[in-house]
Amino acid sequence: MSKSLDIIDPKKELGDDEPKEEEEMVNAEGSEEKSSGGVFYLVIGIIAVIVSTSLALYILFKDDGGTGTNSAQKSQTATVSPSGSETATESATATTEPQETATSATSSFKYTDESIRIVNGNGVSGEAAKVKDLLEGKGYSIASVANASRTYDESIIYHKTGQEDLAKAIKNDISSLYSAKTELSDSTVGSYDAIIALGAK
Repeated sequence: MSKSLDIIDPKKELGDDEPKEEEEMVNAEGSEEKSSGGVFYLVIGIIAVIVSTSLALYILFKDDGGTGTNSAQKSQTATVSPSGSETATESATATTEPQETATSATSSFKYTDESIRIVNGNGVSGEAAKVKDLLEGKGYSIASVANASRTYDESIIYHKTGQEDLAKAIKNDISSLYSAKTELSDSTVGSYDAIIALGAK
C-alpha cells in the first residue's frame, strides 16, 4: 500500500522538482537584473566617452585659437618695443612669414584663362617666341604671337579695364628679358585681355 501511496502522492514527486523551478525563477530574475544593469552601465560608459571626447576637442580647438592670438600679440609687442633678443627673434619671424606667403601667392597664381597676344616691335627675330616660352612656362595662356605694325622704342603691356593685376604680373615675369611699362587701352587690346608690345631692351 505504501508503494501505491508513494506513486500517487503528489508531495513527494513535486518535492524533488520544486526547488529546481524556484532556482530557475531566481536565476531568470538575476539574469534580468544583470542584463538591465549591464545596459545601464553601457549607456553610462557611452555618455562618458562622448563627454570626454567633446571636452578634449573643445580644449584642443580653444588652444589653437589662443595660439594664433598669442602669436599676433607677440608680433605686435615686438614691433612696439623690442626689448630682448627673444622678442626681436619673434618679431623677425612674424615679419618674414607674411612676405613668404605673399611671394608664394604671387608665384602660384596663374593666368590661364586670360587671352594674351605678343607682338614683336623691336625688329629682332625670335624675341616674341622667347617671351612666349617664358610666360607659358609660368602658366600664362598665350593666344597669338606676331610682328608689330610699327617699331617700339620701349616695351609696353597694354591691358583692358579690370586687368591691371594681369599687366603687373606680366611686367614682373618678363623683367628678366624686358623692362616694360603698363598702359590701359581697351581699344588697343580689342578682344584680348592684354597685348605685350616688345620694344628695345
